[in-house]
Amino acid sequence: MSELLFEIGIEEIPAGYIQPALQFLEQAVCKQFEALGLRCGQVRTVGTPRRLTLAVADLQTRQPDRRVEHTGPAKKAGFDADGNPSRAALGFARSRGVAVEDLQVTATPKGEYLVAVEDIKGLETKALLPEILAGLIRDLPFPKSMRWGRGQISFARPILWLLALYGGEVVDFSIEETKSGAVTRGHRFMAPAEITVTGFEDYLERLRQHSVLADPVERRAAVIAEVSRVVRERAGGEGAEPVLDEKLVDQVTFLVEIPWGVCGSFDEKFLELPEEVLITSMREHQKYFPVTDSDGKLLPLFVAVNNTRIADRELAVNGHQRVLRARLEDGLFFFHQDRKKTLADRRQDLAGIIFQNKLGTVLEKSERIAALAAELAR
Repeated sequence: MSELLFEIGIEEIPAGYIQPALQFLEQAVCKQFEALGLRCGQVRTVGTPRRLTLAVADLQTRQPDRRVEHTGPAKKAGFDADGNPSRAALGFARSRGVAVEDLQVTATPKGEYLVAVEDIKGLETKALLPEILAGLIRDLPFPKSMRWGRGQISFARPILWLLALYGGEVVDFSIEETKSGAVTRGHRFMAPAEITVTGFEDYLERLRQHSVLADPVERRAAVIAEVSRVVRERAGGEGAEPVLDEKLVDQVTFLVEIPWGVCGSFDEKFLELPEEVLITSMREHQKYFPVTDSDGKLLPLFVAVNNTRIADRELAVNGHQRVLRARLEDGLFFFHQDRKKTLADRRQDLAGIIFQNKLGTVLEKSERIAALAAELAR
């Protein structure tokens, strides 16, 4: 029993692609091993925007030997009354690569049939892995894929490196011009060096040392801790709390390899906007975390989670504030425009909207509904 470690190193892929890809890898490799008769222990997947990784513990080192029975023609069609083999028996034996004398007879609900027994020797797992791993790459489904260079393979983003180890030894195969090895890579900007690893636990630890939290569970906890930390630092213990929306936490987890948070602010005039507008601008558009006071009221603060630690924190904060300010200015403008007209003022605008060609305008529809409601209320 030995450990398999397989990593596909790629250009950054969209956050929404990662979890489905990891689930596919786990399910597909389990099906492959089952079909080949290979037993294994725990199957784990981890990933970031730049890597999709599969680890299989206690993978059987070779297939078990198998005995396969191939059913041929009925016994009565295979031999004549004197026991001489017919053309059917001879042809069946020849097709299975055995002597006609080695054919056996087995009883079935439909009668007795000739059987050719084949003993198949199991293959070494290491000999099977190159095609298994290459097949996983070819079969990985994505909402949108691309080709690059002169290659024919289609993938979410270009493949940069392949790490493939079984029992600590390299599983030798290639995808296009990318050859497998024992090397992974650290964070693109903070620790871009190549790293030689020996196994899954060593892989996780070496990546931590090179500014990558490969395990999404660990990275998610780090995102929450980082967001909470920068809010405490900014608010100085005044009861401010980040709004840790579960969906946003999950999205941010798959947008970064290691989280680095900054807490920014915006002009208090924007608090005039409905909370839903503010939260949507921060959470949906920018992937920022809103901040509230102890009573749940929005504060003019937000948290942005970066994928890279920037030496000039103020530069990072100002960049995020500038982007959010532009969105909120637009929101405030349209909010004021909307408030210039009452609902009653807007009613006449419905006369210019066709509801249905033979049923008139939306205004006429609303008048019919009002008449029906009045009739029902009597």
